[in-house]
Amino acid sequence: MNRETAHIAMDMLRDEGCHDMRVTLMHNHEDTIQMRGSALERLQYATATSLALNLFIDGREGFFYTNDLRAESLRQFIHDAVQTTRLLEPDPSRTLADPSRYYHGDGPELNNCDTTLPDIAPDEKIRLVRETNQWLEHRDCRIISAETHYTDRLHTAYYLISNGFEGYEQSSHCTLSTIVTVDGGKGQHLMDGWGETRIRFQDMPRSGVAPVALHRALRKIGQRPTTSGRYTMILESPVAGNILMPLLSAMSGQALQQRTSFLAGRLGQAIGSPLLHLVDDPLIPGTRGACLFDYDGVATQRRMLFDQGRLATFFIDTPCGHKLGMQPTTQGTHHLIFQPGELSLSQLMRQYPEAILVTDFNGGNCDPTTGNFSYGIEGFLLHEGEIAQPLSGMNITGNMLALWQNLVGKANDADPWETELIPSLAFDDVSFGGC
Repeated sequence: MNRETAHIAMDMLRDEGCHDMRVTLMHNHEDTIQMRGSALERLQYATATSLALNLFIDGREGFFYTNDLRAESLRQFIHDAVQTTRLLEPDPSRTLADPSRYYHGDGPELNNCDTTLPDIAPDEKIRLVRETNQWLEHRDCRIISAETHYTDRLHTAYYLISNGFEGYEQSSHCTLSTIVTVDGGKGQHLMDGWGETRIRFQDMPRSGVAPVALHRALRKIGQRPTTSGRYTMILESPVAGNILMPLLSAMSGQALQQRTSFLAGRLGQAIGSPLLHLVDDPLIPGTRGACLFDYDGVATQRRMLFDQGRLATFFIDTPCGHKLGMQPTTQGTHHLIFQPGELSLSQLMRQYPEAILVTDFNGGNCDPTTGNFSYGIEGFLLHEGEIAQPLSGMNITGNMLALWQNLVGKANDADPWETELIPSLAFDDVSFGGC
């Protein structure tokens, strides 16, 4: 990364009369491979360097982005950016963060980047995809099609803020996923898949993705709705985060400021059962989402979000802090950790005589002001912990606050390679609509 470009841009901005600014120089490398059956359908190599500017002029904030970093183009871009910012409506709340909150270089080595990704031969990545997809060839006569995708990304960024921050970060991830479509009979084509993500290519699993994808697709055969009623709901770990997102959205300063948060005025109150224990910890080395500072340059820290059911914080950035008269905290989450339980998913399933295991969401929404929700779901009806019937064409309805008060169980199956470590969760007395 040519850091000099960021300093040149800052000097140009000052020449144009802008003195408060955030300059971010980014470089991204991405490889994408897609195989359908035995055919290599897509092979893409992309690399790009770009410059992002946040300008603060007379109470006005402008954001601008370019990937044309030639000297004359950059000078014209900066001139236009400054003039455009002067045309915006003033908003005195929009300022740079307090320098006392900046990261000062005393954090741990995060060890969350594979800088060798661009140097790995394409043949080696293609081989991983091909071997994964070949496992499915002639494996089951019900397979209609199979697709395997591989993508990796190496991200680097250099931050320069006019009131005293300079920082550099790197991160990477590699993802391998397979989607299988099977013949479910009676004209049904059923689809499911599985994926694995790692920070380093050398840690990518060489087997397991395709078998899990096929198993998940085949077990859907015979899907139909069951009787409407109130059931214990178990959310499988890969989709459990879907039901957590409305809580996190309602914690944002923007939602509070716009009065569209069903958590407004509830700081310190019990929002859910004591099993709702959630932290954001971006300072764990070797994990995805790990970072020492956020986009504003503010130092990250381990932060309690829900402490045994009690709402412990809101996500307040600098502008929202000004508008709400609240101390800034953080922009949002980086590496979520939902305190796990002691049981495996199968053990959790056996805790309830009858339950519905939700494995996928099919649309729906949650009202951000009231917390009322309705979601379409797929999954399985369980009897004594065993699958009794695959389910589709059903929905769940309720209210987020009531739902989280009814959190009664959690497993220990969160994927440690995800940015959100959320295990399978069990909720009592959930309303299901079916037949």
